[in-house]
Amino acid sequence: MRYRIKMGAIVIAFLSLAGCCRVFPCLPWCPRQPVIISDRDNAARIEIKKNREMAKSIVSEIKQKFKGKETKEAYIKAQTLYRKAMSENNAWVSALTLSIENNEKVEGTESFEKQSKAAAETAGSFLAYGESLIGQPSIQATGFPSKGITFISDLITALVANGIIIWKENIAQQVAERTARAKNIREELNWSMWTEIK
Repeated sequence: MRYRIKMGAIVIAFLSLAGCCRVFPCLPWCPRQPVIISDRDNAARIEIKKNREMAKSIVSEIKQKFKGKETKEAYIKAQTLYRKAMSENNAWVSALTLSIENNEKVEGTESFEKQSKAAAETAGSFLAYGESLIGQPSIQATGFPSKGITFISDLITALVANGIIIWKENIAQQVAERTARAKNIREELNWSMWTEIK
């Protein structure tokens, strides 16, 4: 009996050192393989992160402009709009990453498109209001193709299309790998709390 236990321990140790993660679910002591992100996946993430980073920049400028005047109606409205945008965009990230973890389809699903629309609308509302407060030119005129299409519908299209790219690039992985990738995506794309932004 001791021989079998000893041989089992040796086999498990050998497999963990040989990269068993590709064959069996990860064991706690297995060396983790780095998550490799494809060029398409990376480009889609960057496109999504642009709006979040723009929002963080606007929050910083609003905080500086209203320093000592945090009770002003305009400041409170900006804070409320940001919180709604953060909530909807983080819910969108959760919908995307949970579908990757659970091997569920997002392409063409009404719930994913509905969440994409909610995230884009709230982000667009905050960005437009925030830029009006800090005196920046309209976001519709800076860097977004507006071929007769509104800024919000551009955001919705970008969220849906880029979300599907990210989903397709990550869904084919094994369960443990999908979970690790989904966690990485969640950490990378989630919006920060208003209070965390300096």
